[in-house]
Amino acid sequence: MEKKLNELHNLFEKCMEENAFSNSLKKKFLSEFYRLSFYMSSNSILLYNENIGKQYLTYIQSSGESELIKNSKHQYYEWYIELLNAVLNGDWVIKKKGKDYNVPLPGNLGSYMLDFLNTYAEERRLSQLTRNHYYIGLKKFCEKLVEDKILNLHNITAEYILEFVYLQKNKEHVASILRSILADLYSKKIIDFRTANILTNVKTRSDKKLPSHYTPEEVMCIEKSIDRKYAIGKRDYAIILLATRLGLRSSDIRLLQFSNIDWDNNAITLEQFKTKEPIELPLLIEVGEAIIDYIQHSRPKSFSKYIFLKGNSPHLPLGCQALTAIAKKYFIKSNVEFAKKRHGTHSLRHSLATNLLKKGTSLPVISGTLGHSSTANTMIYVHLNTEDLLNCSLEVPSISKDFYLQTN
Repeated sequence: MEKKLNELHNLFEKCMEENAFSNSLKKKFLSEFYRLSFYMSSNSILLYNENIGKQYLTYIQSSGESELIKNSKHQYYEWYIELLNAVLNGDWVIKKKGKDYNVPLPGNLGSYMLDFLNTYAEERRLSQLTRNHYYIGLKKFCEKLVEDKILNLHNITAEYILEFVYLQKNKEHVASILRSILADLYSKKIIDFRTANILTNVKTRSDKKLPSHYTPEEVMCIEKSIDRKYAIGKRDYAIILLATRLGLRSSDIRLLQFSNIDWDNNAITLEQFKTKEPIELPLLIEVGEAIIDYIQHSRPKSFSKYIFLKGNSPHLPLGCQALTAIAKKYFIKSNVEFAKKRHGTHSLRHSLATNLLKKGTSLPVISGTLGHSSTANTMIYVHLNTEDLLNCSLEVPSISKDFYLQTN
């Protein structure tokens, strides 16, 4: 199969748009297109096929013909050819295969560290992203142990731990997982009390950032950007409404089961994945109709207990990062400005809480809606309600002119 490069790249750009590729990545691939186009025109090649792609990669990687990429900061030519071939053959590859975060950790102590991480992640129900951050931190720690020839857990000292943590760029994740490991080792009487608590008072986290939020008008634009004529649009619309209207976390949306919906009483009842706390929310008309529309007209035939499934075969439940990609896709389509803000389903949850607070809804009601165990967890949204906070400000007292005329 072969095609004109211009036509093929246009299809490639549509695929990137549909899968919410970042603008920076689009620019990098555009640069690769220009390089490939220059190569083909220089060699009087009119149509692109997989063999041309192989010839181009051989040419660009050869030591004598590397002028094309010497001035390139990002070398994405292999990935570009891989995706271009996928578009050519109608077998689109969404993203490059990522790193494997389950590879055994190095050294004699690597197996203990990995086993602890897996058990800890399961018990705490960590997100895949957080678990991966912890894995990276433990990998560096194990590499350090191998380098310093530390073969026994008894030989890990408080000073060694402290020095390692302070040399890391991402101290927060490294200190967090090591703090838990040290507690486990102390409970087994492998290390002393001082070593176990050396990270207790280590400040690794900067001041907590305020959550990103969007106005009701911006949220409405995001909802309206979803094309419900297609099966994926019907699914995505129901997913987005569960975040914007009910404030469900992404984990609770993707793991939503048929048994969680009480159609007779118009209610959604579930155990929250993050906190394991039960929550009951009203099944709003718009949300219920969106779910029914997806189930009746778009959901693939499947005996899965989960409501939301992947559009492509095999029709499995959505993965951990799926909802983030879905939300980003419609942020882009809606033209809502999000360059300096978070733009996942969690930001839609934050937007619901902030907009409810601005309407005068009480904190206990918002706390119940979000499934917080305490209103203390909801207090952060008060900082976003600048209008009401201004009403609490005190007037600056006037100062007599004599104050400014006094000596010294």
